[in-house]
Amino acid sequence: MPAHKRRHEMQGEYIFKGGRLLVPQKDALVDGCHVHVRGGTIVAVSDQPIQAEGAQAIDLKGKTLMPGLIDGHVHIYMNERNIAALADVNPTYMAAKSTVVLRGMIMRGFTTVRDVAGGDYGMRDAVNAGYVTSPRLFVGGRAISQTGGHGDFRSRANTGYGCACCTGLSLFAAIADGLPDVIKATREELRRGADHIKIMLSGGVASPNDPLESLQYREDEISAIVEEADRWGVYTCAHAYLDDAIERGVRLGVRTIEHGNFVSDATAQLMNEKSAFLVPTLIVYQKNKELGPASGKSEESLRKNDLVLEAGLQALDTCKRNGVQIGYGSDLSMHTQQFQCDGLSLHAQALSNAEVIRSATLVNAAILRQEGKLGEIVPGAIADLLVVDGDPYQGLEIFDAEGSNLHVIMKEGEFVKNLL
Repeated sequence: MPAHKRRHEMQGEYIFKGGRLLVPQKDALVDGCHVHVRGGTIVAVSDQPIQAEGAQAIDLKGKTLMPGLIDGHVHIYMNERNIAALADVNPTYMAAKSTVVLRGMIMRGFTTVRDVAGGDYGMRDAVNAGYVTSPRLFVGGRAISQTGGHGDFRSRANTGYGCACCTGLSLFAAIADGLPDVIKATREELRRGADHIKIMLSGGVASPNDPLESLQYREDEISAIVEEADRWGVYTCAHAYLDDAIERGVRLGVRTIEHGNFVSDATAQLMNEKSAFLVPTLIVYQKNKELGPASGKSEESLRKNDLVLEAGLQALDTCKRNGVQIGYGSDLSMHTQQFQCDGLSLHAQALSNAEVIRSATLVNAAILRQEGKLGEIVPGAIADLLVVDGDPYQGLEIFDAEGSNLHVIMKEGEFVKNLL
């Protein structure tokens, strides 16, 4: 039987009762939780008992029912200690490693993730067909980078980039310069089914040759990429650390800023005015710092890492004060993926626990344009549910690498884990 048909048959009808409900809009749990799930969709939510003939009743025994978490910044294929090492990795091997990473993510409670460089329609389609145990995937294909920009991981002695059939690195970014090239590169990712377009607008930590403070792409190139995405009905997200890079991107129509560590009050105000989102990724810098050379980063990359780490929490505070919607991202590789949940507690050094939960549910759902479908438990939403032993509002450490406090993980009405 095809995988997608098996999956459909496993989407039964359930009534969750006897627990507490986490409503992300609120700052405390709600007692008296009754939730009816049928065929992968939430049918009803009530503080009173729900009757449905044929539905299986699941007693939560006082535990917390909440929406599945969303990670807004992952790289499912970035699974070597150094991104440049993907130049020597066969794409089929890279894809096989990614299935281990994806399984780990959903077992930690992340039922949806957004890949922002590398993740492609092939893996997304395999996940949707039920061949891979994985969070729901939103993908952007290859990021668009200028020559020498953050997506260009060639050594200075290497003038070629290799073909996608031979190297994993070429699946990470498309190198494009000038209007015709950037337009063609963007259209190519749209043709391949990108849910969003990623553009590199400043230097980065991991890339070998670009200064952290470099401004990347001319404004006419940025505008052309944004216009192509907009006309296709998708949005543009941008890697940007430098305040000038953030300001240029937002002013020219970029919808989400990835990282954003050096954002100023003035630029944060512009983000608010333009309804742009920030997706911070603080956990990756902390782990790079702790691991040092064992992180796989060069001495120069570690120097840049120290700079962005110092600025990270300040960026959250700046955006919060200026009303910017703040999502949640991790940006980790395979050897650090187990720290995905630790980023929640790290963000809580600048935000409240409730705000961090909103970041990883409601805000990330809005970034994905899935309001009312993901990130909350309401009638008509997709049945992505977690049953947690404890109260996340009292401590985000409840989410850990093993998902040890998760008694149920449900994705679209199907149990991935069920200890009840």
